[in-house]
Amino acid sequence: MKFRIIPMEAYNGCIPVTVYMVQKFVDHFPFGKWVNIKGFSDKEKAVALMSLLYNM
Repeated sequence: MKFRIIPMEAYNGCIPVTVYMVQKFVDHFPFGKWVNIKGFSDKEKAVALMSLLYNM
């Protein structure tokens, strides 16, 4: 499985905030796509989730 963390812009009401989204690559024929798993406001939490997913 392939995972990645990308920073995304989300909105808290009218205020834009940065969210670190953990994504998984899903292979579909003929192309694959990245699917969102969970977003975090702290990058450390996103890294912890990604390491947990790699160790499963």
